[in-house]
Amino acid sequence: MERLNHLVALPPMKKQVWLFLLLAVPLGSWYPITDIQYLRYDIFVSNNKIGEVLASKNAKGTLTTYSIQTNLSFKLLEKYDVNYQLSSSYKNNYLIESALKNIVNGDLEDDVHIKWDGMQYVGQANKKNVVLKEKIKHSIAKLYFHEPSGVERIFSEKYIDFEKLKVQSPNEYVLYLGDGNKSHYKYMNGICTEVNSSKSFFKILIKLRR
Repeated sequence: MERLNHLVALPPMKKQVWLFLLLAVPLGSWYPITDIQYLRYDIFVSNNKIGEVLASKNAKGTLTTYSIQTNLSFKLLEKYDVNYQLSSSYKNNYLIESALKNIVNGDLEDDVHIKWDGMQYVGQANKKNVVLKEKIKHSIAKLYFHEPSGVERIFSEKYIDFEKLKVQSPNEYVLYLGDGNKSHYKYMNGICTEVNSSKSFFKILIKLRR
């Protein structure tokens, strides 16, 4: 886990000059310092590492963007190369925009983009128009950085729907996905440490790198 704070080192200069510059710049030009947090995970199938996940949380004032970058390659009956990118932006704790691209063996399998227009979410999912009325407070990308205590539904960009979430045991949750599969999330100190996903013919373990 890493936190990066960007600090600007000022070169030596007369105090009067710096005072003039500070007064000359409109207050609207100043922005809060960005706070970026990274989490890195390894992906395993049958104890064999097949890929990596880089999750980031970028907080800037009332705006927070969660990004998930997944790259994996494995062979079952045939070879799979997957590049998964998810970016979800929240303002005042509500989703305002989200984009998903899932590329499998060079083909674009999922292409989703939704945005809050002040009344509803509008956008496209795999070239089909999407309209969602209900405001979204919890989505997939957020699960890596926040334990979903008391949350019963998680929005999935892939399925354009709210998926059921249940507590399995303390700090462990089960997410029931739209394709009938399940993902088990484990947490420590509010951060996701493991995700176990059951697929048709195999199981995937995503484990936080120490």
